[in-house]
Parts: sequence; C-alpha cells; structure tokens
Amino acid sequence: MLPNYMPLNKHVKPLLRTVKDIFFSHVTMSVWMIAVALCLVGQCLAQRSEPMFVSVTQSVLPPDYENNPTQLNYGVAVTDVDGDGDLEIFVAGYNGPNLVLKYDKVKKRLVNIAVDNRSSPYYALRDRQGNAIGVTACDIDGDGREEIYVLNSNNAFSGRATYTDKLFKFRNGRFEDLLNDEINEQRDVANRMAGRSVACVDRKCRQQ
Repeated sequence: MLPNYMPLNKHVKPLLRTVKDIFFSHVTMSVWMIAVALCLVGQCLAQRSEPMFVSVTQSVLPPDYENNPTQLNYGVAVTDVDGDGDLEIFVAGYNGPNLVLKYDKVKKRLVNIAVDNRSSPYYALRDRQGNAIGVTACDIDGDGREEIYVLNSNNAFSGRATYTDKLFKFRNGRFEDLLNDEINEQRDVANRMAGRSVACVDRKCRQQ
C-alpha cells in the first residue's frame, strides 16, 4: 500500500512550497506597508514640530482692567466700529461693560476704544447696565456703515425684561441709541422681552 502514496507526495510538496511562498510574501508585504506608514507618520510629526494653533492671549490681549477685565461676556460681533476700514471686535459684556477691541499696530495688541469717558464717541457702546447676552452688526439703513444691535437681558431670563435692547448708530460724531429716539419710544419699538440671541438677515438679498 505504501507505494500507492508515493506519487501523491510529488504533488503535495510543490503545493506546500507554493502556500509557504504566498504566506511569507503576504507577511513581507504587510510588514513593508506598516514600515512605510510609520515612516510617513514620522515625517509628518517631524515637519509639524509645533502645534497648528498657539495662544497669543498674553501678548495680544493680556488681563487688564480697561482692555480685558475679568467679567462674564456673551457673544461677539466683528465690524468696522470706528470707520477706518479695519475691523474691530465688539464683545457683549454681561456683568460688565461692552468692549470694543481694536488692534493697535504700534503696541501689537488689542485695546478697548470704548473707554469710560463720556467725551468718547464710543462711550454709549459700553452700556454698563445692560447685561448684554448677544450682539450683531449689519447695515440696517443702507448708508454704508453698519449699525450694532445689542440684546440685553438685565437678569431677566424669561418673560418681560426691565431693560430694553440697544440699536447703536454712528451719527452726530458719536454712537447713539436709535431705540431711544422720541419717535421710536412713542411707537414702543424697543424689544422688552427677554431673549438669548440676535441675528441680522437680508431676506430679499438686495444688491447695492
């Protein structure tokens, strides 16, 4: 009976060698792919030795009573407040005044131009009593300069608020609250309900 098995071995041995070659070729290929992947990861890590974003708060906006006071703030709007063509950051102050942060190219830092000085054209923007919880900026009247709408809460989280919102427009050389105009007070235009956010939308998408 043994001789009957001899021809079978002639076929089995080449088959085993083929399976062995295929197995090791796949293992070699897998190891090679892993090595290439690790190499690419290493190159990426070497090229990005520093994080993509770094904090510049201490140099650009360090803690400061006038420019970056310790207070709660809710929301920001970016607009050209002083009309010089550069953008400023309007910060809605909740338990402190609103801030208007402008980048000073000489000092290389942000400074608050809405200072506590009644002669300042931006003094009204501070609105210390408002407890602002939202802000947006857009050109409402189409004169080319954006107005600023501040949503105030005055600690009223629901229902009727005790302090109205503000709609600031630059006129007469300073920012003034349009909602405080006599005609708007007579028409009761100002929002007197508590809110959480505010947005300005051009529904007709008019081209100017």
